[in-house]
Amino acid sequence: MTDKTTAGALPDPTAIADAAPPADAPAPGEASAGPAEPHPWADADRPRGLDAPFAPGGEDEAPPERIADERRLSRLLVLMVVLLVGVPTLLTLIAFVGQLLALRGGG
Repeated sequence: MTDKTTAGALPDPTAIADAAPPADAPAPGEASAGPAEPHPWADADRPRGLDAPFAPGGEDEAPPERIADERRLSRLLVLMVVLLVGVPTLLTLIAFVGQLLALRGGG
C-alpha cells in the first residue's frame, strides 16, 4: 500500500472539504468581530473631513453650474473641431478654384 503523504502526491479533496473550520472563524455571512482593515483611500480622505472612505468616480448629482459649464465647454469643443476641419478644407477649395481659373484664362 502506498503512502499518500509522500512528496508529489496530492491530498484527498474529500478530506479537505470535510474538515471543520477553525473555532475562531466567523460563520459564513457573519461579519468578523475583529477590527477592520483600513481602507486604501482612508488616509487621503481624512484631511478632506470625510467620515468614511470615499472611492473616486461614480455617479453623483451634478450642480447646475457644473452642467452649464460642461455644456459650454462641449459647444466650444465642437466649434474647435469644425474649425480645424473646415478651415483647411475651405482654403484647399479656394486654391483649387484659383488654379482652375488661372489655367482656363491662360490657355
